[in-house]
Amino acid sequence: NNNNNNNNNGNNNTKTRTFVYSKRNAEYHRNVAESLLPTLEQCGYTDIRIKGGGRILRDDKKRRVHIFGYSYGFGRADHAMAKKVVEGCDSFGGYEVTWSNDGY
Repeated sequence: NNNNNNNNNGNNNTKTRTFVYSKRNAEYHRNVAESLLPTLEQCGYTDIRIKGGGRILRDDKKRRVHIFGYSYGFGRADHAMAKKVVEGCDSFGGYEVTWSNDGY
């Protein structure tokens, strides 16, 4: 799930952040968003916008992450952007990250 969020914190220096979030066994993309939004709000993020969804396959043994598909409710996320976010995350250093618009 790809979320684009603005963090204003009461000043004029507005920053845009992109988050990629996955929740194992979530039935719908809405369930992923419902669990993430309160946390982002508590951290001071405002004007939170869900830009789309998809699927993430993670294989820790092979050190691979594959991002694909779309959400019926939120549409297709920008998987190229999601790939960049995952590649920039320390937790996935050394992982092969791929994406595709194929599949649901």
